[in-house]
Order: sequence, then C-alpha cells, then structure tokens
Amino acid sequence: MIFKKTFALVICLFSLEAFSNETAHEVRLKGELNPEKSMELLKNGNNRYATSHPRHNGADLKDRGKLVSGQKPYAIILSCSDSRVPPEIVFDQKLGEIFVVRTAGQSLDYAAIASIEYGVSHLGSNLIVIMGHESCGAVKAALATLKGGDAGSPWLNKLVTDLHPHLKRFSELSQTDGVVVESWANVEGVAHDLLERSEVIRNLVQSGDVKIQNALYHLESGQVEWR
Repeated sequence: MIFKKTFALVICLFSLEAFSNETAHEVRLKGELNPEKSMELLKNGNNRYATSHPRHNGADLKDRGKLVSGQKPYAIILSCSDSRVPPEIVFDQKLGEIFVVRTAGQSLDYAAIASIEYGVSHLGSNLIVIMGHESCGAVKAALATLKGGDAGSPWLNKLVTDLHPHLKRFSELSQTDGVVVESWANVEGVAHDLLERSEVIRNLVQSGDVKIQNALYHLESGQVEWR
C-alpha cells in the first residue's frame, strides 16, 4: 500500500514538472493557446527561473532552423530597459516564444506602440504584459521631477513627462520601499495609456482576442507579481 501511494506521488510530481516545462509550440499543437494559457506559460517559466530550474531546450541549431521562415510569439512583454530585468530570462523563454519591447519605465513612444501593434496584428500574439520592477530608475527620475526640474537632457525630460500623470498623486508623499507602490501605479498608467493611444490594441482587447496583464518584477526573489 505504501509503495503504491509513493509511486502515485512520484507520478503526480513528474506530471506537474512536465506540465511546467510545456512550451508554446506544444500548446499550439493541441489548439489551446488562448490568453489564459499564455499567462500560464509565463507563470510556469517565471517559477522555473525563480527556483533555478530552467529549461534546457528551445535554443539549439534545430530550434534556430525552425524559425528561419518566420515567428509566432505567443506573448508581448513591454518591460523596462533595466539590465536586471531581461524578460526572456525572467520568464525562462527561448527563441521565438515572446516578443519583447523595452523602454525605460515602460514609456510609450510611437516605436513602442507600433511594435506592440505589429505583434498582435501580424504575429498572432494574444497576451500583452506590462511589466515594471522595483527600484526602477525611470520611476525615481519621474518622481524627482514631478514639480519641475531637469532630468538630464531634452529626451529624458520627454520620457519622465510621459510618466508624470501616472505618479502625480505621490508628489507630496515619501517614496515607498523600492518604489514598489509607485511602480505599480506606473504600470497601471502605461496599460491605460496603451488602450487610449492605440485603436488597434483597444479593438482587439474589447473583442477578447487579446488580453493585457499588469506585472511587477522583484529583483531579489526573481518572482513576478501579477495584477
């Protein structure tokens, strides 16, 4: 009896491990790649990364060959340019699986919006993740210039000005630890701006074909928090 229970537990754990390593290609073959499944793939990948159990497939010669003729990334990640927050590593994703757009503070210029529109309209991505992170330098710079001041150059001033509306309610408050609360506010503001500024994305979200998901990366734990 004990042997049977132990064997069943091993099988169960093996099945969970196998599921957590499921790739977007495998899910597509089963016809299950909707926005919810895309979210699951990212969460599984982040769990692998945070627990130091990365995948070892998806980036060899055979995989490169498969992608020569085109790409079909299942998710778009708009994240900060911060060198500590590379989405491919944070979500343990390999070649051709996610379409990454990176700007400081997830600021939305024309190139960022156009890139995201391209991903959902031409590549078939069905999930857009807006991912901020704790201790974000762009958020800190925007907070420091809420009442005026020079961020360092005309282009930096333009960038922080784009973030100011997301953060104006913090103008009289002390910064939270790691500017986590402020970074969440910025993520939510960016998601709102994306819908306001892009008719293409707004229509796809309203139809249910595409989902926008907010997230925040924690530097020390490696965990992505979702809202």
